[in-house]
Amino acid sequence: MRPFVLIFACYLLLSGCERAPEASQQMDNYLERVGRVLDAPWTQFDSQNLSHYRVGPRRQRMLPVAAQRIGMLDLLVESRRCQTLQQSVSQRNSSLGKVMPWSHRLAADGELIRALDDCIEVIHDDPSRQALLADLQRIATTKRDELHSVFWNALNASSEFEYYLRFADTPLPVSSSALSDQSAINALQQLTAIGQALPGQLPPPRAVLEEHFQALQRSQRGSELIHSLARLTHMLEQATAMLGSERAQKLCPLGQPTPRSQILLNVFVTFYAGEIQPYLAQVQRLGQPWQQSLSELAQVPAIPQDTKAYLQALVGSEDSLWARYQQQLAAHSAAWQDVLGRCQSSPGQSGWQDRLQ
Repeated sequence: MRPFVLIFACYLLLSGCERAPEASQQMDNYLERVGRVLDAPWTQFDSQNLSHYRVGPRRQRMLPVAAQRIGMLDLLVESRRCQTLQQSVSQRNSSLGKVMPWSHRLAADGELIRALDDCIEVIHDDPSRQALLADLQRIATTKRDELHSVFWNALNASSEFEYYLRFADTPLPVSSSALSDQSAINALQQLTAIGQALPGQLPPPRAVLEEHFQALQRSQRGSELIHSLARLTHMLEQATAMLGSERAQKLCPLGQPTPRSQILLNVFVTFYAGEIQPYLAQVQRLGQPWQQSLSELAQVPAIPQDTKAYLQALVGSEDSLWARYQQQLAAHSAAWQDVLGRCQSSPGQSGWQDRLQ
C-alpha cells in the first residue's frame, strides 16, 4: 500500500503545481500590477461564474412533433407507381427508422416530402387515386409545417451543437499565430441558412448535415471564447474600478506627472498595451463572427424559448456575455484615458515619449 500512497501523494502535489494558462496569468498579473501601483484591492476570477453559461437541459429545448403513419398496405396496393415513396416509408417504419437521431430525421423528412411531391405529381390526374392523393397532400402539408420544429430538435438533440456551446475550462490561448474558428462559423452559417430557407427549400441530404455538425464538434475555439469573454469581463471590471478609485483620482493632484503616475504609465505600456490589448484584439477578431452567427441562428423561426434565452444570454444585444464584455472594454479604455490625461501622460500629449523612459 505504501508505494501506492506515495505515488498518489506525488500526483496530488504535481496537480497542485499545475500552471495556469498563459492568458489567465497575464490577466491576473495585469490586475496585480495596477492594484500594486494604486494600492487598491481586486478579486480573482471565480470559475464558478462560468456556470451561468451552461446550456439548459436538453428535454426543455425539444419541440413536440407528432408521429405520422402511412399505412404500408395502402401504399403497396394504391401507389405502385410511387416506388421512391414506398422505399422512404419503409425505411421510416423500420426499427432503425423509428429511433433515428433528430439530425437524421431532418434529412429523412426532406427526402420523404420530395417523394410525396413526386407521387402527388404522378397520381394527381388519376380519378381512381383521389382518396390516396388527398391523404398524401395532407401528410406533405403537415410534414412541411413541422420542418422548423424538426430543425431545432436536430440542433438541440445533437451532442455536437451542445459541445460547441459549452464553456471550456481554459480561455483562448495566447498565440502569436492567428487562431481560427472558421470551419465552425461556416457550419453555423450553413445551418442557419438551412433553417431560414424552410419550408420552401427542403433540408439537404444527411451527409451534408453531418458535415456541418462535425465541424462544430471539432471546434475548441467557441467554448474557449466563452471562457475568455467571462474572464476578461471580470478583469476589465476590476481594473476599471481601480482606475476610478479615489487613490487614482489623486494620483496627480497638480495635474502633472508624479513618480507613482510614471509607474502606472509603465504598467499601461508594458502590460496593458504590450500583453492585454493584443489578446483583446484576438478575442474581438474571433468573437465578432461568433456573435453574429449565433445571433442570426437565433432568428430562425420556431426557436424553443429555452434555446432562445440561452443564445440571448451569450450574444444578445442587452445584458449578454458579449454585450457586457463590449461595455467593459469601452469603460476600461475611457478609465485609462481619464487617469493618464489628468497626469498629462496620455499617448499623444506633449512629452509622452519622454515619460516612457
